[in-house]
Amino acid sequence: MSFYPVRFVPRFRPAAASAAAAAAAGTAEAARKPPPKVCILAPSYWPAVGGGERHARLLARELSARGCAVTVLTRRREADWAAEEKFEGARILRFGKPGRVRLGKYLLLGPALGWLLANRKKWDAVYVCGLRVAGWSGMLAQLLARKPCVLRAEAMGEMDGAFIWRSPEGKVSAGKKALARPFVALRNALYRKAAGFLAVSTPVRAEYLECGVPDDKIFLLPNGYDPDVFHPLADPAERPALRRRLGLPEEGRPVFAYSGKLIRGKGLGFLLRVWKQFHALRPAAVLVLIGSGGAQSLSCEDDLRRYAEENGLGKSVRFTGYTDEVASWLRASDAFVFASERESQGLAVLEAMACGLPVLASDIPGVRDMVRDGLDGVLLPPRGEIAWLHAMERLLDRPAEAKALGASAAERARGTYAIGAVADRHLEMFRELLEGKKE
Repeated sequence: MSFYPVRFVPRFRPAAASAAAAAAAGTAEAARKPPPKVCILAPSYWPAVGGGERHARLLARELSARGCAVTVLTRRREADWAAEEKFEGARILRFGKPGRVRLGKYLLLGPALGWLLANRKKWDAVYVCGLRVAGWSGMLAQLLARKPCVLRAEAMGEMDGAFIWRSPEGKVSAGKKALARPFVALRNALYRKAAGFLAVSTPVRAEYLECGVPDDKIFLLPNGYDPDVFHPLADPAERPALRRRLGLPEEGRPVFAYSGKLIRGKGLGFLLRVWKQFHALRPAAVLVLIGSGGAQSLSCEDDLRRYAEENGLGKSVRFTGYTDEVASWLRASDAFVFASERESQGLAVLEAMACGLPVLASDIPGVRDMVRDGLDGVLLPPRGEIAWLHAMERLLDRPAEAKALGASAAERARGTYAIGAVADRHLEMFRELLEGKKE
């Protein structure tokens, strides 16, 4: 028996010949109804940094701009973060004592559920960003308030439990797996009753299906990016000045870039090993690592810096540290490299594409959804050093081909992944679920 009686129709355009007329009628009808009130439950949210955090913030902003009353429930990780504030149209409520990074996601459960139940008239649907632990609060709110909960995995392994027993490098702990599987099975028995599941990519959808989620509950909706921030330079003549401001070498010296957290599991150690070989062949090239490891438990930033120094790469590898100028660094670069071995989607790749960079990326399912090999970039084996080395050389040796890849990447990002269109599809999903409720 379902906790929340709804009908599920996870599609976004009619299949009949009269699709355009039906869509127009549906849009007109939706416009007459008040926008839904959406509560976003996100264990990590702005001003915390990361792909999932950026997407949740953009989605909250865009839904608010479309008239939705948006409330964000999250953790208060730092003492100077306000317990409550209004930001970009959304109301943000932060719970818990600052500083408890490891326990924070667990300590959020009680206050979040309490707020959802005490304020049930202030929300129509709860959207859980990161279902590892926070899904419990969302699902109990669905059961007790009888309103829909949508679960969204932030990363691979959240639904099947592999986040517990698989390391970022892919090693499996048999002991942890044996101990955790019964608890994951119990949790998933509850989770499968969710009104909907959002998959940001086809591998996440496949994981849901393998865990017994009905296909008609799954909405395939990618993360979106902000086209007002991530876009190619309006005038390529501005690049020399931009490079000088960022302290990058002059035009003619190629710059490869990576952006994202400097943490284990992103293939960064592998990337530096490839770069050591590449630097011997192309000493004028520079690699920029945009981002930091920060206080992340999986940070490998110190190891990367040490490797670069010990192997004579200090002048050819640039560490930006934390920066809010990611788009500027990307636009000042010539190509993007992303050697991660496991991604639910990879928002950093999408942002680089939007800036018009040719992409060299691991040939893994989450990235494969975005990057069309040979059209928007080049997909490479995650641990194939020789293949990566040759691909990097080819980009430099064939500038016309690299330019064509970058132009195609920007067009694909703009046409499919801009946050406005992604938010529209989210809004349609919420309306679909709410209209399915039996009174």
